[in-house]
Amino acid sequence: MVVNRRTALRQFLVISAGAALLPSCLQDRSKSTILLKNFQIGAHEEASLAELAETIIPATSTPGAKDISAHLFALKMLDDCYSKDDREKFLKGLQQLDEAAKTASGQSFVKCTSAQREALIGEIEGRIASGKGAPSSGNGTASSGTGAHAAGGGPASSTGELNFCYSVMKRLTILAYSSSQFFLTKVHVYELVPGRYHGCVPVKSVPA
Repeated sequence: MVVNRRTALRQFLVISAGAALLPSCLQDRSKSTILLKNFQIGAHEEASLAELAETIIPATSTPGAKDISAHLFALKMLDDCYSKDDREKFLKGLQQLDEAAKTASGQSFVKCTSAQREALIGEIEGRIASGKGAPSSGNGTASSGTGAHAAGGGPASSTGELNFCYSVMKRLTILAYSSSQFFLTKVHVYELVPGRYHGCVPVKSVPA
């Protein structure tokens, strides 16, 4: 069989394209899409966080939290700014969120309907507001920028861990959304140097 240059080049390009696509086909779908240094989560946990963020700020006529990848921002903040104890507490709370969803609806948080997720989040909000099972820090979040562990030192109850996870995720979701490109260009337009100098302004009346 005689192979000319055109046929050889075509076969080479097909083989090269196949070799380039092979790693993506063999990628482990159980892993998270974000690379973290201090802790790891699976694809299911990442999906749960994405749906939790979307429940906190759902898409309407404007993009929701999932559209601006608020859950990935939250994971990066946890990785960089929170202590090991807080990260472990957060992950335990995330696991308990799934367990609470299964108890309430018979399925994981990701598979719940929007109404079921909202009902579950409403229960958590109610417990936090009433102080039942709240973290010992009082606000359910780590200190800004430090990830400081809640005062008290004792092991938190399972309800406290769930409340902690939700409170931290809610605060980081709001922070992610309010600092996103969409928010700062479409909702609250950011100016690098706000304020203007008006050297001459007409005055209608002078107070006595």
